[in-house]
Amino acid sequence: MTRCLWLARALPFPWTAGNRIYTAKLAGALAGAGVEVTFAGYAAEVPPQPMPGITWHIVPGGPRGHLAGLASPMPLMAARHETPAYHAALQELAAQDPWDAVIVDQYGMGWVLRQKRIFGGNPVFVFITHDHEESVTGMQWRDNTASIGKRLYLGQNYAKTRWFERWIARNSDLVTTITQHDAGLFAANAPGVPMLPLVPGYDGVRAPERSIGPGTPRAVVLFGSYRSSAKQANLRLFLEQADPVLSRAGVEIRVVGDMPADFRRSLEGRYKAARFTGFVDDPAPHLAAARMAVVAEPIGGGFKMKLLEYVFNRVPVAGLAVCASGLPDSVQAEMLLEPDMPGLLRAVLTRIDDPAALNLQQQRAFVAAEHAFDWRERGRLLCEAIQAQRGAVLHRAVGGASSYAALGTVA
Repeated sequence: MTRCLWLARALPFPWTAGNRIYTAKLAGALAGAGVEVTFAGYAAEVPPQPMPGITWHIVPGGPRGHLAGLASPMPLMAARHETPAYHAALQELAAQDPWDAVIVDQYGMGWVLRQKRIFGGNPVFVFITHDHEESVTGMQWRDNTASIGKRLYLGQNYAKTRWFERWIARNSDLVTTITQHDAGLFAANAPGVPMLPLVPGYDGVRAPERSIGPGTPRAVVLFGSYRSSAKQANLRLFLEQADPVLSRAGVEIRVVGDMPADFRRSLEGRYKAARFTGFVDDPAPHLAAARMAVVAEPIGGGFKMKLLEYVFNRVPVAGLAVCASGLPDSVQAEMLLEPDMPGLLRAVLTRIDDPAALNLQQQRAFVAAEHAFDWRERGRLLCEAIQAQRGAVLHRAVGGASSYAALGTVA
């Protein structure tokens, strides 16, 4: 049986954010494809739940503080998670029976590639990406609404991320991406490294039917986690432009999802149309209580997993066109996608009082997406790619060539 060591910043629980869901579901799908997975990371906020084929390994302690991380030449996310405790755990895990694959989950774990030589048996090193972080941090740095001090911080983090993410990709045997677009961006800077796009699957609630009518609240919903600076910046940008327009039209903006208490306090009372709900265990009632969902996140790329929640809960979607990256064209065709915020808001106001059009939109989107997002297929593809690269790595080793790329120096 193929044995895989999956290295992440923390165990992916609870499932309150897209990156945790993607990691947990992809690891589960890989295990479901017949791979024995040992998953290592710092303790999560809640105990890990049993998942078939996965053994959880908790790394003692936790990440370093922000100030310590700022002094590193690595991006803050990576510098904070490289600790003596994680190094010790890595040595312990590497000493176990040889691994067929070592997965580096997200760029914050890229420092692991400096430790390639502690692993025997020539494992395949797989870089699992959730986004093209160079693009994300570049957009954050170019956001001219931030203060000068914050832009200086964002600028240095962008420069570190740009170099580090490219270095990780070049020193990996396989890179997986969350969209085909991201695969192209990584391939441009890591020539010769195989790229495997793995758009998220969906195994959540699928509403059997829904009818939007005059009694459905005239509200739009924004669902997600608002812990990261990019997510918070996107929400502020949307509210600043949308609140005056939608409040005049009597349309409520319902923001549902986990966010820091101080961030929520800074928003409450500032906007007329916006209502804020924190984390909820069951999103279905909140999605059913809105006529439309809005996805407006100009900062950041990747795949918006909330789109699948909307489609399969039969909520008509309006969004910025850039936010639909990774969706099949047939699904995008059943969404109101606009290139900019003014066009998006006009589309919402044009459609929100047309129940017949809303119902047709949600029905067609559901049908278009129904068979397109199978986690089992993602697990099979990743398993096959690992096995193919395993053969290539062993062939290079037998041929006398070093199986290790030049690692350079990070610190």
